[in-house]
Amino acid sequence: MPYLGAGSVGIGMVLDGWLAHRADEDFEAARAGIVAAASLRYYAQPGLFNGRAGMVLHLGRTTTPRLAPERLAAQIEALGWYAVPYEGHLAFPGEQMMRLSMDLATGTAGCLLALGAACGQPHDGPVGLPFLPPLRRPQGPAPTHGGRIKETHPQGN
Repeated sequence: MPYLGAGSVGIGMVLDGWLAHRADEDFEAARAGIVAAASLRYYAQPGLFNGRAGMVLHLGRTTTPRLAPERLAAQIEALGWYAVPYEGHLAFPGEQMMRLSMDLATGTAGCLLALGAACGQPHDGPVGLPFLPPLRRPQGPAPTHGGRIKETHPQGN
């Protein structure tokens, strides 16, 4: 799978940084393939390192030319599949979907970081991983869905 933690999306994020400094046709082709992999419809988990949130972070950060904004919008909307109301707030299940998690790699913190990076407003300042600075997207700001994630399941009281 094209995950951020151990897959092609992590490589794609590094390629974006490289290609900002030096053109390379082979790396451009690899980056385009990684964007296609990051745009797939199904990922088993929501997490940042091993799930859909990593795709959101990558698609919101990549400088790939002619990237259709619909790719990012679809991943943001699909992240709502995993959203769970918890004590009046939004939460996400962690590794293997066994319980709610608040950590960066597999849980809510990582999902919210990805959403903040993809949907944040310019005046909010850049959001990203501490060891990998955000890139500026030439296409303009990402779609925000009104600043809210769309939940695709009924909410209980």
